[in-house]
Amino acid sequence: MTDISRIDEQAARLRQAREMRGFATAKAAAERFGFNYNTYSQHERGHVGITRAAKDYARAYKVREAWLLTGEGEPDDIGPDALRAAFLRVSEADQDVQSSVIAYINFVLRPLEKSGATATKPTS
Repeated sequence: MTDISRIDEQAARLRQAREMRGFATAKAAAERFGFNYNTYSQHERGHVGITRAAKDYARAYKVREAWLLTGEGEPDDIGPDALRAAFLRVSEADQDVQSSVIAYINFVLRPLEKSGATATKPTS
C-alpha cells in the first residue's frame, strides 16, 4: 500500500468516526474537541497523515486508535469506562431489567466457559 492510499483510507475512517458520533461537519467536531480546524480538515481530506493526532482523535470519537490508523478490527472502543457506564446504568435499573441483563450475560459467556476461553485468551 502506498503512503497516499494509506492516508486516504485513514482520512475516510476519520470522517466515518466523526459521523458515527453525530457531527455533521469537520468544523463542528473541531470546535467541540478543540482541534485546530485547518489541521483537522487537512487530516479529513487526506492531505496529510493522522499518525501524530490519532490518539487524540480516537479518544474524542471513542474509537480504537488501531482501527483509525489501520482499519483492522472494529471501530468501537469498548474499554473499562464503557463497561463501568453500562454496569452503572444496569445497577440503577429495576430488578427485572437487572435479572434480564445478568441472564443474557451468563448466556453469552457460557460457551467461553465450556471452551476454556476467556476475554483475553481467544479460541482462535
